[in-house]
Amino acid sequence: MNETTQTKWDACSDEYFSGKDRPITIEAIMEAPHRAFPREVWEMLHEAFPDFTGKKVLVPSCGDSFAVYAFYLLGASVTASDLSSRQIKNAGRTAENQGWDIPFLQADSMTLEGVPEIAFDLVYTSNGAHVWISDLELMYRNVHRVLKPGGTYLFFDTHPFHRPFRDCGFRWHKQLKIQKPYTEIPEGENEYHWRVEDYMRALVGAGFSIEDFRECMAREDDLMGHAWHYNSYEEREKEKFARYDWRKNPLAALPAWLAVRARKRVI
Repeated sequence: MNETTQTKWDACSDEYFSGKDRPITIEAIMEAPHRAFPREVWEMLHEAFPDFTGKKVLVPSCGDSFAVYAFYLLGASVTASDLSSRQIKNAGRTAENQGWDIPFLQADSMTLEGVPEIAFDLVYTSNGAHVWISDLELMYRNVHRVLKPGGTYLFFDTHPFHRPFRDCGFRWHKQLKIQKPYTEIPEGENEYHWRVEDYMRALVGAGFSIEDFRECMAREDDLMGHAWHYNSYEEREKEKFARYDWRKNPLAALPAWLAVRARKRVI
C-alpha cells in the first residue's frame, strides 16, 4: 500500500460512511451479526470458532468495519486497522456512538506496524483488501507474526476468474469483453489482480496450512446485500435480480468470491 491508496480512501470515506451506498445497516448487524459475512464465510468462521466469546480478533483493512462490529457483537475482543486515517476516524466514531470498546489503529496491512505480536486467535480480511496489496507474502508473514500459535487467518475476496473480463464481473454487458489474460497481473491505478495460485503459494510460503477453501456464488439472497453485477442496489431491485441468472448474464456462471481459511504453522 502507499500514499496514493491512502489518499484515495481518505477522500471517499466521509461520503461512504454517510450511509448513502452501504449494502446493509448497522441496525441489521446489531440484530444479526452473521449478516456481515457471506453465507459460506460465516460457515467457515463458525466451524473454526463455535463461540467467539473472549477470542482476540484483528481486522486489517477494516474499511466499512461491518465485520469489526459483528465480531464485537459476537463477544470477541476486536482490534481494527486501516491505512486510511479517515476510515479509522469514521469507523471509530460509529463504534463510540454505540458505546462499543473497539480500538482502531492506523496501519498498513502489509506491515501491521504497531500491532502486537503473537496476540490474536483470528485475523480476518474481507472483500476488497487484497487488490491494494503489492506483496502478498509480506502481508501474510506479518499476519503470521501477530497470530498466536495455531491461530487462524481467514479471508474472502473477489474471485480472480473475474479479472480478465471488463469491469471484473461487477457490471453487466450484453457482450463479454476480455481486457487481459488471466495470468497477467497488471498494476493499474495501484491495484493488483492476483491469481488463485498467488494466494495459495504466498500463504504456504508465509507459514500457513490451508484448512478450507471455497468459491462463493453471488446470490440474490446474499445476506450482505452485495449489488454484484449491478451499478446500484436500486437497479438490482428494479430488475428483480435478473442478472444473477447465468442464462441471462454469462458472468453469473462464475463464482463471485473465493474464501480461504488457513492455520498458522509454528516455524
